[in-house]
Amino acid sequence: MFITAPGLVQHLHPSKVALHQSHWPALTLALERPWYLLVYDVSYNGQKVSQTSLVAWDHTLLDLLARIPVADLSGIARVDRRREAGPRWALEWIGALWAPAPGESAALGPLLFKLGEDPQLRTTDLLPVGQAPGRRLLYEASSRQPCGGG
Repeated sequence: MFITAPGLVQHLHPSKVALHQSHWPALTLALERPWYLLVYDVSYNGQKVSQTSLVAWDHTLLDLLARIPVADLSGIARVDRRREAGPRWALEWIGALWAPAPGESAALGPLLFKLGEDPQLRTTDLLPVGQAPGRRLLYEASSRQPCGGG
């Protein structure tokens, strides 16, 4: 499922989505930004089924995380477009994700995270940031999750 703009958030099994719904028109608008691969469980016919969403906007990822129970999250990865020779896209699992503290600069953006085992906290532009009180932990990978962080 592609989720490319705020307001297109859905936390449903694909069979529950209207057939006429399409996210393709907005797809090309967001190809330059980092994307997020969100892996989580949904209930379908009384069973848990794995769902994967490709999310294009930081705020949309935050909307999804607010709706999905933490216990249902399997992993979050960042997908970046590469300019150098080799693969055009790179995927890195996120070890932990925070919302900035209420008093922090809006220039930090809506998300701060650690990639995999890297101890450095970063903005969505991959700039390093120091520690600050009041940040809210939104997600932390467990040892059973793909990135192996914890």
